[in-house]
Amino acid sequence: MSCLVYTLTILCLLACLGTVAAACRAGVAAARRAHLAAWGLAVLLFVADWVLAQAPPFGNMRYVLAFFPLVMYPAAVYLRRCRGLSVDGWLAAASALALIGALSMPLQAAWRQMPALQSPWFAPHVISYVVSYGLMTVAALMVLIRPLRGEIASQDERTADALVKLAFPFMTFGLWSGALWADAAWGAYWSWDIKEVWALLTWCIYLIYLHTERLAAFAAWRRPLLIIGFVAVLVTFFVVNLLPDIQSLHSYAQ
Repeated sequence: MSCLVYTLTILCLLACLGTVAAACRAGVAAARRAHLAAWGLAVLLFVADWVLAQAPPFGNMRYVLAFFPLVMYPAAVYLRRCRGLSVDGWLAAASALALIGALSMPLQAAWRQMPALQSPWFAPHVISYVVSYGLMTVAALMVLIRPLRGEIASQDERTADALVKLAFPFMTFGLWSGALWADAAWGAYWSWDIKEVWALLTWCIYLIYLHTERLAAFAAWRRPLLIIGFVAVLVTFFVVNLLPDIQSLHSYAQ
């Protein structure tokens, strides 16, 4: 099973990279087909991880990173059909980064779900945050490479705004469901745990970003706010979980 998991992860990564390559060559149809193939492989990887974990595979960092491509393709389909945005290459790039991270981490085949994770809020909470963080990552990447994009930089900005607006409700649900889960697991909606604090701070930054859209006086702050929000995402998702000296109720995600 471990060999199957690694094989599927590598194949999914290659399909994501193929999507990026096709998108860079303006091969829209080829990019969509490659992204669909990556999603199919991600489904198989998710099933293999579930069999390996004997539970929904969300409880540690490797499982969560491997889940990214499973939600990025549906997001691309929604944005294409409902917003008229073709972002398969961008979302596949985010998935590729996540899969590279997953490959760099131990498989933890002996991991089993701890009691705190045995909650009906567990899967929707994690999925909502994966969707929001993945989309926020793409939005930040678009802004960061804007100087290299020349004439289409303004289009990148509009796409980044659309991604944030799609991601923010998922982030809000993740924060809300986390509080309900915490009350069920530990008897309190909020405990000022370091991960909770950073998740709230991240949410507040993106809330400010969205509220500055119609305020011309703060127009110059919108791009820096997007980058600051992404840094907060990285701290919330990676730093808080991976630094060994941090004591957190969420240390099971290490």
